Amino acid sequence: MGTASAPAFFYHPDAVETAGKDLVGRRSAGQTALKAFIKHSPGPTLNIVTDTPKGQAAFEKVAAQLGADRPIDGAVLRSMDDFTRFGTVFFPVPGFNGATWRRQRFAPEACSLVGITHTVSTRRVIEQLHHQLLEPVEEWDAIICTSRAVKTVVSRQLALSAEFIRRRFGATRIPLPQLPVIPLSVDASDFRRNSDYRAEARGKFDVPEAAIVIMTMGRLTVGEKANPVPLYQVLERLAQRLDRPVHLWQVGWARREDDERFFIDGPAALCPSVTSRIIDGRDEWVRRAIWSGADIFTLPVDNIQETFGIVPIEAMAASLPVVMPDWDGFRDTVRHGETGFLIPTRMARAGNGARIASRFADGRDSYLGYLSLVSNATEIDQDAYLAALERLARDPILREKMGRAGAAHVAQNFDLRPVMNQYLRLADELAERREVAKSHSKRLSPSAVSPIEVDPFALYRGYPAEIVNDQTEVAILQVPTVDEIKALDRLNGRDHYDRRIMPPERTVRNVVQMAAHAPATLASLSKSTGIGVLELELTALFLAKYGMAKLSSPQ
Repeated sequence: MGTASAPAFFYHPDAVETAGKDLVGRRSAGQTALKAFIKHSPGPTLNIVTDTPKGQAAFEKVAAQLGADRPIDGAVLRSMDDFTRFGTVFFPVPGFNGATWRRQRFAPEACSLVGITHTVSTRRVIEQLHHQLLEPVEEWDAIICTSRAVKTVVSRQLALSAEFIRRRFGATRIPLPQLPVIPLSVDASDFRRNSDYRAEARGKFDVPEAAIVIMTMGRLTVGEKANPVPLYQVLERLAQRLDRPVHLWQVGWARREDDERFFIDGPAALCPSVTSRIIDGRDEWVRRAIWSGADIFTLPVDNIQETFGIVPIEAMAASLPVVMPDWDGFRDTVRHGETGFLIPTRMARAGNGARIASRFADGRDSYLGYLSLVSNATEIDQDAYLAALERLARDPILREKMGRAGAAHVAQNFDLRPVMNQYLRLADELAERREVAKSHSKRLSPSAVSPIEVDPFALYRGYPAEIVNDQTEVAILQVPTVDEIKALDRLNGRDHYDRRIMPPERTVRNVVQMAAHAPATLASLSKSTGIGVLELELTALFLAKYGMAKLSSPQ
C-alpha cells in the first residue's frame, strides 16, 4: 500500500467484544476489525484515536491480549490532540463521533474520516445519517457499506436528506461522503475444520455419524434476526423424505426467556420429526468447535436489521456448505452453486409501507414491532429451500466440494489481510481526493467550536445580573489551604461529579499570588502575577462563591 501516513483506528470499548458484554454482531465485527488492524496495518507504530485517556489505557490491555508487539501512538479526540496527523481514521461505527467538528480546529484537508455500517434499520442510525449532512463532512470522507444492498439504503437515505436540505435552505452544494463497498472480515484460522472437534461435538450432543446435522448460528430472536418458522416447516418435509435422522443445532443465545421460547416451541410444533437442540453460542468451546460437527449451515434471515451477515462467512471458513436466503449481503458472500445455494426471496412493493413507516416514526410501533411487520411481508421460497437442503443432505461429495470451495473463497476474499488491504487502498484513494479538493467548511481557529458546542458563559450570559470583566475589582478575604478546598469539595459536589475547572493546588497558588497584590482589578492582577486574566476570573469567582473573596463592580 502507498499511504503517505499509516492510518489510525478509533477505539471504543463498547465497539469490541470483551468479557461481560453481550455477544452481538457489531461487537464481533469490531473485534475482528481491531485484530486485522493490529496484525496488518502498516508502519512502526499502532496509531490509535480514543475518546479519552482511559480509552487509550483500555486499548493497551486489549492490544496486548491480541498479540500487539508495536509501540502505540495515540491521540485523544476530546482534547486538543491533532489526530489529523494520521491521514485517515477508521471508525467501527457509521458516524464519526464528533470528529468532523474537531477536525475543523486543525486542517480539514489533512485527514479523512471513515465509518462503517452495521444495521441501517434503527431510528438512531437513520437519524445519524441525516444529521451527518449538517456536519462538516467532506468528499474525502467515507462510510463503508458492507454490501451492495446496504449501499442502496445509505445512498437513498443521504439523497433524501440532501434533497430536504436543498428545499429547506436553498443549498446549492452539499458535500457527500464516499460509499465504498468493503466486506467484513473473519480470522479464517479460528474456524478451520477439525476431525477431532467433529467427533467431540457429535458425541457431546448424541448425534450418530449417519445423521445430517443442519446448523444455525445467531442471536435467538424472531424480531431482530430471523423468523425460524419457514425453516422448521422445510425441515419437517426434509425429514419425511430422507432415510436418515435430521438434527437441528440452533446455536446462539437469547436476551430474554420469552425470545428463546420461539426456538423451543417452534420445532416441537412444526418439525417433530427433527431432533432439535439449542446450544449456547457464548460458550468458548462451542464457538471454536461446533462448526466441525455440522454438515450444512443455514439461517432463514428475513429481517431488515441484517446488513451483511458474518455467520455464513464463518461457516464457509469451517468448510461447511451454506444455504442462505438471496437477501441483502448474502448475495455478495455466497457463490450460488459453488459454495452453497441462495434461496429466492420476495418482498412487498413500495407503497405498502407508508403506514408502517409513519407508525414507527411517531413511536406508535416499537422497533421490534416495526421489524416484525416488514419480516412478515417477506418470503423465502420454501420449495427452493427444501430442494437445496435435500440435495446437500443426499450428496456427501457435493457437501465436501462446496465446503472446500467456501474455505478457499473466505481465505481469498474475507480473511483479515485481504479485507485490510481494501481498507488501505481506500485510505490511498481518499488521500488523493484530499490533494485535489478544497474544504467546503471554512477552517476554524483552535478555540472555535461547532454550533452546538457553545461556551455556557456566552450562551447563558442573559441569566445573571452582572458579567465579570477586566475591571472587576477583587479583594481576598481568606487564603485557603489545599486541605480546606478539598474539604469544601466534599460538600459542594465537585468530588461527587469529579469535575473541576482547576485542581485545588493550582487554585491555592493563584490565591497566594493574588493576595499579594489585592485589592485590585482583574486586569491589574493579571499584569502583576503573570497569570491569564480568564484564569484569575475563574479563581476569584470560586473564592467569592464560598465567602473567601469579594468582587466589586466598576463604577
